Amino acid sequence: MAIGRRAMMGAAAGLLASPVVAQPARRPRGPFWPGGARLAIGVCMMFEADGGQPAMWQNGPPGTPQTGQRFPNLPMIQGRTYGAKEGVPRLLDLFDRLDIRVSSFMIGETIRRYPDLAKEIVERGHEAGGRAIRHAPQYHLPKEQERDFLREGFEALRSATGLWPKGFNAQGLQGSVNTNDLLQELGLVYSIDDRSRDEPWIQAVNGDKELCLVPYMGHVNDLNFFQNQQRSLDDYEQMLRQEFEVLYEEGAARRRMMSVPLHDFVAGRPAVIPSVQRFLHWAGKHPGVWFARRDEIAEWALGPGRALTPRDAPVLPG
Repeated sequence: MAIGRRAMMGAAAGLLASPVVAQPARRPRGPFWPGGARLAIGVCMMFEADGGQPAMWQNGPPGTPQTGQRFPNLPMIQGRTYGAKEGVPRLLDLFDRLDIRVSSFMIGETIRRYPDLAKEIVERGHEAGGRAIRHAPQYHLPKEQERDFLREGFEALRSATGLWPKGFNAQGLQGSVNTNDLLQELGLVYSIDDRSRDEPWIQAVNGDKELCLVPYMGHVNDLNFFQNQQRSLDDYEQMLRQEFEVLYEEGAARRRMMSVPLHDFVAGRPAVIPSVQRFLHWAGKHPGVWFARRDEIAEWALGPGRALTPRDAPVLPG
């Protein structure tokens, strides 16, 4: 605060000594988060086991009688099944040890295959986030077909847990130009399919209605490190720590949140989970850190913290 006061006094002195000029409007100051917290950390646990991914199938080898035929991709299926059998239980135990509650976004077909596990996630205090019925693209679907694609996934969640989702995640964050309007029509409050800010913001949908965007960042995504790029555990931990350090420092003067995306079949593996645990434990030792479910972040941004929440139109090409 002393640095801020000195800066303000210096600015005031400069204005007295020079002609009055228009100053840009300043956004109001905190509290940024409940209880005066400095940084919100939103951990996501993606529940994707056997979720109807297109990669679950492969074509027959070129130049053989089976060329063009479809066959189950058994290693892919087994790797995703691992997330339900081993990854989710291991991550849930970790969150209990650290006393952290997270948001779990669950594919509809995954919920149908593992309804008891979906129910357990909720019973252990975590948010049940919505996803479509299959882990497949939706950005190309006509509006009414996309509505059915979403609703079927949400109905699967309600059937298993008794809850209708408040938040949503599309495959690869790639919704359509209609998705956010549809989410609001279907009774959802927020989406995580945004990478444009380090804080939640409000998008106008369906005319004068609202949907909160609670960003999800790909560069700290466990899937990018180990499934796609095969980078080292040291790289992963360093990225998480540096992301935290910058956002925590900025959090003294403006609202900041950090996204920690985890996948059941990646972060839940024995080799990876110690890195996740070390980071979350280290981050939690800093004063003013709020580990929050995404629905809690959205509700604060739309409610008590609304004065600090930006409101923008989506950025589209053209």
